[in-house]
Amino acid sequence: MRGGRRFVTTTLAALALAWPAARAVAQGDALHVVVSIHPWADLVSQVGGESVAVTTLLPPGASPHAYDPLPSQAALLAAADLVVLNGGVDGWLERLVDATAPEVARLVVLDRVRFEPVAGHDDDHASEGGAGVPNPHVWLDPDVAAAAVGVIAEELAALRPELADTFVANAAAVRADLAVLAAEVAALLAPVRGEPFVPFHDAWPYFARRFGLNVVATLEPFPGREPSARYVAETVLAIRRSGARVIFEERQLGGRTAAVVAEAAGVEVVMLDPIGGPPGPETYQELIRHNARLIAEALAME
Repeated sequence: MRGGRRFVTTTLAALALAWPAARAVAQGDALHVVVSIHPWADLVSQVGGESVAVTTLLPPGASPHAYDPLPSQAALLAAADLVVLNGGVDGWLERLVDATAPEVARLVVLDRVRFEPVAGHDDDHASEGGAGVPNPHVWLDPDVAAAAVGVIAEELAALRPELADTFVANAAAVRADLAVLAAEVAALLAPVRGEPFVPFHDAWPYFARRFGLNVVATLEPFPGREPSARYVAETVLAIRRSGARVIFEERQLGGRTAAVVAEAAGVEVVMLDPIGGPPGPETYQELIRHNARLIAEALAME
């Protein structure tokens, strides 16, 4: 049984007591939106402006693949006007909403935004959505994020129709900014287009596809779980054959894997941040630029 399920079972009584207090917190003019991960939380803030109060459940530096929410976080759901989930990586929040606040409106990005899916292969993705579920890390493609911004505006407008024009105008401005961002990143990565790219886990296929990087291996097929010796050996061989000179670890996922592979393959290690949040990149645009600069510099190394 996963930790999230144990959590739901053991905190229902506590939530029943917390419900009236949580509802009291919700009183006020701003819409209260609870979001699973930082990238979507920032985009909700950009679209909602001062009319939205956003709470992000995943703490900075934590991985959504191995996270158990706290009782205090569960109580926040009772005060929410909207819950925003990515889908695929944050089933812990979906189960929590089902158990504690099923009547609260929710937006699951994977269910509402059209995108060309990349097949997922790790067991965490499969456990969230069943066999054949697409890779869920769509937020790292600015084009998908731009599409989601429009859906976010629709959801906020449905809750506050009198502010619909404001939300729509904000969304249009954000989409325009994301188009500029995508063009900037494409130009930045153009000199390393087609270069072998070795990320820590499969968070990066949409980013890689959008900007022309060649994913030749991933260091951990199951996030947060050290791979077998056989997998490490096969990965080292794939890296050597590809000619990759650098591998990328991630701020949210630690462990020895990156160091072991780097030493065996004779390559450098650079740290990326696929989620952001303090003390890392605070806005979605900063998150994409931050990672793009690191990748461009690392892949250009001789």
